[in-house]
Amino acid sequence: MSEEEEKRKQARRNLGFFICFRMFFNARFYYPVYALLFLEHGLTWEDFGILNGIWAITIILLEVPSGAFADTLGRKRLLVLAGICMVVEMLALLLAPMDGSAWVFWLFVLNRIISGVAEAAASGADEALAYDSLKEAGLEKEWGKALEKAQRFTSLAFFFAMMTGSAFYDSSFVNGCLEALGFSLTVSAQTMVKAPIFLTFLSSLVVLGAALGLRESASRENRFAWTAVRASLRKTREAGSWIWSGALPFGIIMAAMVLDNVIRQFLTIASAYWNVIGLPLATFGLVASGMSLMGFFTPRLARLMAERNSPTANFFILSGILTLGLFGIGYAVPLWGILPAVLLYASMQALNYLVSRYLNEQAPSEQRATVLSFRGLATNLSYGAVSILYSALIAWIKAGETDSHAWGRAMNKQDAVFVEALGWFPWYFIVSFILVVFLHRLRFAKKPA
Repeated sequence: MSEEEEKRKQARRNLGFFICFRMFFNARFYYPVYALLFLEHGLTWEDFGILNGIWAITIILLEVPSGAFADTLGRKRLLVLAGICMVVEMLALLLAPMDGSAWVFWLFVLNRIISGVAEAAASGADEALAYDSLKEAGLEKEWGKALEKAQRFTSLAFFFAMMTGSAFYDSSFVNGCLEALGFSLTVSAQTMVKAPIFLTFLSSLVVLGAALGLRESASRENRFAWTAVRASLRKTREAGSWIWSGALPFGIIMAAMVLDNVIRQFLTIASAYWNVIGLPLATFGLVASGMSLMGFFTPRLARLMAERNSPTANFFILSGILTLGLFGIGYAVPLWGILPAVLLYASMQALNYLVSRYLNEQAPSEQRATVLSFRGLATNLSYGAVSILYSALIAWIKAGETDSHAWGRAMNKQDAVFVEALGWFPWYFIVSFILVVFLHRLRFAKKPA
């Protein structure tokens, strides 16, 4: 086999492991009940916001250094670290008691910190390794379709995880299945809270195995310690300068920030939203699975958008769709409230594809992971700020008068506060959108966009 054929074989093997890593790292079984999971362990909404803020801050501190290390010390090493961290973060949740004690909060803190380390280590490194494998084999033009394929398979994995995680969380569903199979055994609701976490723990073992199966060039794998540290610092400066001085890279990062943070904040509280609009608990996984299945089609639409429209046009299109969705969820319409949520999920999936495609096509190969880490830094910085703002908003609303009715329904205090907070989402987005557009035009007033 010739050297070129061997490189192509290795590139396609890496692509398979990359897709496997991405699928199991992102499709977590507890996502359909994510917010409820915190509350079931005795934590409050304020705790929820603080913990997610800690998660984001951890990523903020480590995102760019991890990307720089990926470009110097080795992308595979960072991905193996991410796999190990995923195993540890799931163990922390499995060990957490459900009594609302200080131990619960601190185990969740540990989970959020280790999860942040995993996210920072994986962010950019997986894409950079896969893309450069294709580039070394002369197949870089296949990246657009490869990225589309990765998102489609990830959506299928997400579909399975959402369906399974939600079903195992619902003790009545599990007991019904046991009864139908002839078992006299019954399980409590408290016992089944841990089931999605355990399933995700099993997924973490697959993630670690996929990371170990990846291969990259020996020149990068053999760099060590101080050489890597000095090179990483240099990479960070170079990548930051490249983004700051380029109208398109800077615009892509800013667009990702303004669109990502408000959608992600909704996604973290989606299970509470499904509850407020009257969906049965057993359907949470079905709804989340349906949303994830859009990822099977959305990347193809996003690819057509990338091929036919300018990045600026696509930014305005996604912003318009997102604005409609945010106003829609603010009404929390019973059952029909699922429709505006579809717009948010679709916007996020299209955004992920477009940002990854644009940055991978623009970034120099030798600093690709570092550039992609700046994307993660920017989006998680904004998400962390929004998480803290959300906690403050909840506290402010609780301190005032809250209408306990929506669409003719009486609500308990917690749900009423939650719905009122949703009404602030579109206005926050509109203000941040205007600020980002103004900042970009001010920064590049004398340069073409």
